Amino acid sequence: MLDNEEFMLETSPRELTQNPLRKIWMPYRNGHIAQRRVCMTNCPTLIVTVGLPARGKTYISKKLTRYLNWIGVPTKEFNVGQYRRECLKIYKSFEFFRPDNEEGLKIRRQCALAALNDVRQYLSVEGGQVAVFDATNTTRERRGTIVKFAEQNGFKVFFVESVCEDPEVIAQNIVQVKLGSPDYIHCNTEEAIEDFMERIKCYESSYQPLDEVLDRDLSYIRIIGAGCRYLVNRVLDHIQSRIVYYLMNIHITPRSIYLCRHGESNLNVKGRIGGDSGLSARGKEFAKGLRKFIQDQNIKDLKVWTSQMKRTIQTAESLEVPYEQWKSLNEIDAGMCEEMMYEEIQEHYPLEFALRDQDKYRYRYPKGESYEDLVQRLEPVIMELERQENVLVVCHQAVMRCLLAYFLDKTADELPYLKCPLHTVLKLTPMAYGCKVESVYLGVDSVNTHRDRPEIVRAQRSAEDALLTVPAHL
Repeated sequence: MLDNEEFMLETSPRELTQNPLRKIWMPYRNGHIAQRRVCMTNCPTLIVTVGLPARGKTYISKKLTRYLNWIGVPTKEFNVGQYRRECLKIYKSFEFFRPDNEEGLKIRRQCALAALNDVRQYLSVEGGQVAVFDATNTTRERRGTIVKFAEQNGFKVFFVESVCEDPEVIAQNIVQVKLGSPDYIHCNTEEAIEDFMERIKCYESSYQPLDEVLDRDLSYIRIIGAGCRYLVNRVLDHIQSRIVYYLMNIHITPRSIYLCRHGESNLNVKGRIGGDSGLSARGKEFAKGLRKFIQDQNIKDLKVWTSQMKRTIQTAESLEVPYEQWKSLNEIDAGMCEEMMYEEIQEHYPLEFALRDQDKYRYRYPKGESYEDLVQRLEPVIMELERQENVLVVCHQAVMRCLLAYFLDKTADELPYLKCPLHTVLKLTPMAYGCKVESVYLGVDSVNTHRDRPEIVRAQRSAEDALLTVPAHL
């Protein structure tokens, strides 16, 4: 016997359609009308880094930009050092940064102004919501200039200062990041380190840290000792609070994150999406192979996370180690399309199938979820991944795509088409300004569940065109 919902899926001729995505228009400054995305902030925000060289400002800027873009806040980084390198093609020595080098000061000031002009263009014209102004900004005068610029343009300002006196952390940062800079491409290691240490001294004499009394009216976070302590002042809105929460969770401890899907499930074999079926025979074989792989890795203090769905739990059970279940890691909810084949969705709901192909990231299954919903659901997982060290996440295709997009800085358009095959482990090792990825196939055959981006997405397409990229199954 079929229940009512199953009966409707089998026989109902009506279409379950979404409202088409609508563009939102709103009045903009000076009477100009501009198209804007739905905004999480009531006005654009300018994030300004503060601190001596080799204190992790660019690391923070890049991570913060990646995070904000991932949660749907259009954000762009503006690195003043890059502007300086483009202006001054050949770097000679630290003498350029001496406080009494008038020519150097003039060029650096021009580069900072050029970056601020681009910030204005991005936030006022291009629809950006957050700009990260990555520079030393070590003097109260320079920070005052930035605040005035922001006030003139209607931007909120939030300062992020990184304070670190640990010589080991500073030296490690110089070796990992600064020696690879274009400034030192023709220098040997010892010369580069010596020059960069002199460059730091050029800033130390004029450095004015953010002060609890003198800067009490500013919004800021001081990150002290690479995250050992924090001082937060005047958080004014939702986006600033999210920035603070994120920055208080990241760390620089070396670690690896392992991502994999569950073993092949019985519904995978049949080409049916979603559901809560158990592992196939090959899926169980993969689970055993995963146990051997993890044992061979000899990972210190490994934590294992799964969803609350049968196929991930069965996969983790084979590891014979403690694991933690997260509801947030459950597969994307396909709503009324759960346990259907793509061919059935096309047959019964061709318009829904086309709408999803037109905008796979934002399309929401009837009574289900979209990838955009899934990203919001997974934000606590990302926060906890940032807090932890070595973690294995056994999850699902859509979930793994969202997590991978965060670590690899992929756009919303790219995210739903990232390849996350069954029976393959991805080892992610966070690096200074990115993430190293190693893909390890464990040698157990499985069905292919990846559907490439279709070229023909119009609602009037033929069934043959609609199903062109659907992977083969039983």
